[in-house]
Amino acid sequence: MLRGAGARRVADLGCGDGKLVAQLLADPAFTEVIAADVSHRALELAARRLRLDRMPERTRARLRLVATSLTYRDARLAGLDAAVLSEVVEHVDPPRLPALAEAVLGHARPRLVVVTTPNVEYNVRYPGLAPGSPRHRDHRFEWTRAEFAAWVDDLVAAYPYTARLGTVGEVDPRLGAPTQLAVLERREGAAS
Repeated sequence: MLRGAGARRVADLGCGDGKLVAQLLADPAFTEVIAADVSHRALELAARRLRLDRMPERTRARLRLVATSLTYRDARLAGLDAAVLSEVVEHVDPPRLPALAEAVLGHARPRLVVVTTPNVEYNVRYPGLAPGSPRHRDHRFEWTRAEFAAWVDDLVAAYPYTARLGTVGEVDPRLGAPTQLAVLERREGAAS
């Protein structure tokens, strides 16, 4: 999606241990890659995964590690081509989700935002996971498909973005896919 959109400057918001960041850095089409996380420990793990101490200078020049909360405005994240929130929103307390939306869509305003989050309906397919139980102990919530769609609808009503919903993983005809996806694109003519 990022390549197809022509994104060159990309942020992995809530980068965790840096799996996506490593993939982005492996592609020279991405000229700037920001790994952002509220957890200093996560950024240390990302630096280790990326072998920052042995990274070629040319690659290192394309990377920025940023300690930041995604619920606060941060000028270092503004004006990018794309931002990815991969399995991040469910780690945010629900009352803080409007602040996250404002920081990302209202302030940083990337041209493209990719969001993935678990589909709680699918969880019954996981052995040992009780119906309605989250997949991870740090998840503050997990949405049904209808709840996720409603949240995305609220975002496009409040910010100058359009949205496409999709899925990640094998789709169960009754339960949907394990992961939900939204691709938000800033509307033409919207302020940068």
